[in-house]
Amino acid sequence: MLLTIPNLWKTPRCRPLRWHLLTLVLAAAAPLATADTKRVTVPIALPFQQQSSIQASSAPAAVATSAYSVQTTQFTQTATPSSAAVSSAAPVANLPSSELAVVAQPLVALPVAVASSLAASSQPAVLPDNTATTVATQTPAVAASKAQASSAAAKPAPANAQVAKAKPAPEPAISIPLVTTAPIKAPRYPAGHPEAFVAEFEDYVAHKIAPFVPGVAIVVVSGGQIKSLQGFGVRRAGTREKVTPDTVFRLASLSKPVTATAASVLVNEGGISWDTTITSVLPKVGFKNTRYGNQLTLRHALSQSSGLPRHTYSHYIDQNMNYADVVSRLRYVNFVCPPGKCYAYQNVVYSLAGDMIKQKSGMSFESYVGKKVFEPLGMRTASYGLNSYNASPNRASPHIANGKRWVPTAVVSNWYKVAPAAGVNASIVDMSKFLLGQIGRRQDALPLAVLKPIQSRVTKNTPEQNYYGVRKAVDNTAYGLGWRVFDYGRNKNFVHHGGHVKGFRTEMVFNRDLQIGMVFLSNSETRLARDVIFKFLDMHERAQQAARAAKKR
Repeated sequence: MLLTIPNLWKTPRCRPLRWHLLTLVLAAAAPLATADTKRVTVPIALPFQQQSSIQASSAPAAVATSAYSVQTTQFTQTATPSSAAVSSAAPVANLPSSELAVVAQPLVALPVAVASSLAASSQPAVLPDNTATTVATQTPAVAASKAQASSAAAKPAPANAQVAKAKPAPEPAISIPLVTTAPIKAPRYPAGHPEAFVAEFEDYVAHKIAPFVPGVAIVVVSGGQIKSLQGFGVRRAGTREKVTPDTVFRLASLSKPVTATAASVLVNEGGISWDTTITSVLPKVGFKNTRYGNQLTLRHALSQSSGLPRHTYSHYIDQNMNYADVVSRLRYVNFVCPPGKCYAYQNVVYSLAGDMIKQKSGMSFESYVGKKVFEPLGMRTASYGLNSYNASPNRASPHIANGKRWVPTAVVSNWYKVAPAAGVNASIVDMSKFLLGQIGRRQDALPLAVLKPIQSRVTKNTPEQNYYGVRKAVDNTAYGLGWRVFDYGRNKNFVHHGGHVKGFRTEMVFNRDLQIGMVFLSNSETRLARDVIFKFLDMHERAQQAARAAKKR
């Protein structure tokens, strides 16, 4: 019987022919799949670039939409460009485009979105042709235009190709300076001196806290002057990267006083009133009780007296829900009291103050704080957001407890979404300047007309609600505007706030009348932080008592 062609094709003797034809087909298709594609094989990102907010599965999408955001900071993992992408980059043009290098200044940096997506994925990444890197002296707009021009010249569009959609405007470059500030050791005074408490507190932190945490930084002000400015421990466990006065920490809820200060500046300038209602500025924000919702003011938001239940929708921020979506759900919440009539701590409602500042100032909330608070006070490394944290060349890594050890962990990005409530990054040097401003030593930047409203009692509460437990000496507790206020012993009007986010703890306390203050920053969730403000106040009071007794002798 004659074999048909199909049957002949299936016989074993034709198997080599089948493989040969398949090989020819694949070889012909390969150039079509790889034409004009430049592949960059990138190893796993360094630990300081890891971000928990971007899942590994989304890395290609993040790269593809990377825009042209360029970091110009040290310690940045960078992919070097090909000569076609950046022909003028002489220091790096001779490096292979398929390798990853750490380049000294002048710096070449990956776009923020690219760096974060590479950090999230352990697979080799393919950078698109239009993701050209640029030297630090070029602006993002110039880099973007050069990349687009190079790509257009190299790949003419087909005749039947659709017109590409316009790309979004490039993000501004993130540039956090590398600052070096010498520490200040506390002066040593004999017993009976009124400032002996400064060295006592410094020693307490050095010997009772620092050995049990990865890192900590403190500043102590007495007599309106910085008397101690110290960093202890390391930025990341398992390394020798020491905490210095310029090491950047996350402030968490210690960001709230920064927001209140900016709001007070805007009020002092006449741009807004404390009694401006939220809905008059943010008409898209709705509340279940319209009558109460229309009564809510800037003062209510910043004094934690909105009338909504405690921590309304904070759990959605924990779940990484988009901020706008969380705000849109406020219309489902019942009020527990009329606005201004009861205390209930908030993060989402508090952040509406930042939205109001944005609308009334005509600039972004972060830009307004930078222009009106950070820059006038000289807070050079203070910033907002995860990208800025990652761009800080000297930053502390967060740590969590694992048995008897502190273990570095990934940065939690969700609380950066409520920037007015928890979004600031700052060093102890930055906070020393903020502290001096709050006690009235920088009235050129923060006059008393700005300070007094936010440091005054607005919403009455209890010591437990201020996180002071049952300390007998604590009295007359309240929440001001972004600050907690209380009396302690014979002294009145202490002002305080703390913060806690995964891997970080912060505390700040001062008294403008006494001209003393302290800030404590740690890259761990240490329980020792809860006692630090009262250790400081007790040491100060004992020193004053000893000084009074010495005068009588």
